[in-house]
Amino acid sequence: MSPFTPKRISHVASWGEKLRLARRFKNLKIDDVAKELNIRPEYLLALEDERLEELPAGLYGKNFIKEYASFLGLNVKEIIENWDEQTLNNSPEDPFSRKILARHKFIIFPKLIRNLIIIAAILICFLYLSFYFKKIISPPLLIISSPATNLATSGTNITIAGQTEIEAEVKINGEIVLNNHNGYFSQTINLKKGLNNIIIKSKKKYSREQVVSRQILVN
Repeated sequence: MSPFTPKRISHVASWGEKLRLARRFKNLKIDDVAKELNIRPEYLLALEDERLEELPAGLYGKNFIKEYASFLGLNVKEIIENWDEQTLNNSPEDPFSRKILARHKFIIFPKLIRNLIIIAAILICFLYLSFYFKKIISPPLLIISSPATNLATSGTNITIAGQTEIEAEVKINGEIVLNNHNGYFSQTINLKKGLNNIIIKSKKKYSREQVVSRQILVN
């Protein structure tokens, strides 16, 4: 009868232990690895101790473990599978949703600024077009300097003088009156005995008319 020989039960190292053992086997200090990978030492120690809650949110922690495992020459795919399994067990939340959430938080502020800039640009364009359209259709300035008011006279003619905008057309009782380059105009008209109604109109190409009237009484 052969003697019974107890079999030694081997301990299967977790992914964190594999990282620690591989680093120690290569006789590497945690600060040297951190400097080489540009990862903070406390994050590397958190990976070795599998303290996931101390790692950055989102994909940063997963990227850290990929870089660390690759640097130590370990099987990256196997390490990541063990990482994913532990992550899913620790939290029912889908890791992909965390990725989307992190990305959403990252882009929401620039997106808000971009939308505000677009809205501001639209409002500015709208206000400019409104102002330009109002200027086009608004009646032109029309000032009658002579006669300044209604009056009575014994003369048989009178001079109508005034000023309007340069591009405006002036009519006195329906007759076009030429104005100079400064918008000044002057026209002598004949009067009849009794009450004379004089209508002065000024109008730009697409604008409304500006109308001023004078009543001249001839004795």
